Amino acid sequence: MIRLVVRRLGSTLLLSIAVVFFCALGLRMVAGSSRGPLHLLESAALDSAAFFRALARGDLGLVWRTVLRSRVPVPVSALIIDSYVKSMGLLLVALAFSAVLGIGTGMLAAYLEGSPLALALLTSTLLGISLPTFFTALLLQVIEITVYNRTGARLVPVGGFGWDSHLVLPALVLAARPLAQLARISFTALSSTAQEDYVRTAHAKGLQRRQVWREHILPNASVSILTALGVSTRFSLGSLPVVEYFFGWPGAGATLLAAIRARQANLVIGLALALALTFVFVNLLLELGYRSLDPRLRQPGAQTQAE
Repeated sequence: MIRLVVRRLGSTLLLSIAVVFFCALGLRMVAGSSRGPLHLLESAALDSAAFFRALARGDLGLVWRTVLRSRVPVPVSALIIDSYVKSMGLLLVALAFSAVLGIGTGMLAAYLEGSPLALALLTSTLLGISLPTFFTALLLQVIEITVYNRTGARLVPVGGFGWDSHLVLPALVLAARPLAQLARISFTALSSTAQEDYVRTAHAKGLQRRQVWREHILPNASVSILTALGVSTRFSLGSLPVVEYFFGWPGAGATLLAAIRARQANLVIGLALALALTFVFVNLLLELGYRSLDPRLRQPGAQTQAE
C-alpha cells in the first residue's frame, strides 16, 4: 500500500506539471506570437513556474466578475473552489442516479434474460448511448418549454443554479450515457458469469437461485461493473462543460470555458488542474476498489486494471 501511494504521488506530480505547462502553452498560442516555437515553449515554462509560485503563496490573483450588475474583483482561488464544488455536487447526483438505475437495470435484465422485459430494457439503453450530450440537453429543454407553453405548468427549471429542482435536467443529461453504459455492461458481466461452470455446480448442489446470485454471480461480476462505473465517471467529467453551458450551471466546466474566452490564465490553469486531479483521484479509488474486490490484485507484483 505504501508503494502504491508513493507511486501515485509521483505520477500525480508529473501530471500536474504537464497539465500546467500545456495549459500555459495553449494560452500563449491563442494569444499569438510573431516569434518562433522556442520562444513559446520558454514563455510557457515561465508562466508555469509563476503559477506554481502563486499557488504556493495561496494567491492566484483576482478576476473581475459581474455581481448584481456591478463588476467586482473576485479571488481566483475562491472562484475555483466555488465552481468546483458546484460541479462535483452535480456530478455526484448524476452518478448516484446512473449507478442505482443502471446497475439495477442490468441486473434485472440478466436475471430475466430471454424475457420480453429484458429485451425492452436493453433496447432502451441504446438511446442513452447513441444520443450526443448536447442533443439530449436540447431535447429535454424543448420538451419542458413545450409542456409549459401548452399547459402553463412548469415542471422543472430549464436553466440556472440551485440545489433543488434546478438539478433535475442537468443531472438527467449527465447521467444518460453512464446509465445506459452501466446497464449494458452489468448485463453482459452478470450474464456471462451466470454461464460459468462453478455457477452451474452451485445450482446442481441445490442452492436457491437468489443465493447463487448473491454469493457467486454478483461478487465475480463486480470488477467489470466497477470498471464500467469508472469509465462512466471519466465520461461524465468530460461532458461537464457541455452540460453546464447548456443549463447555465456555474460549475468548473462553464467557468473554464468563460475563462478561456477571457484569457484569464491562472483561472484556466487552476480549473484544468483541479479537473485533472479529479481524474487521478477517481483512478486511485478504482484501483483500491479492484484490490478490495479481487484478492489476486493484492499479491506482490500484481497488475491492476485501474490503469
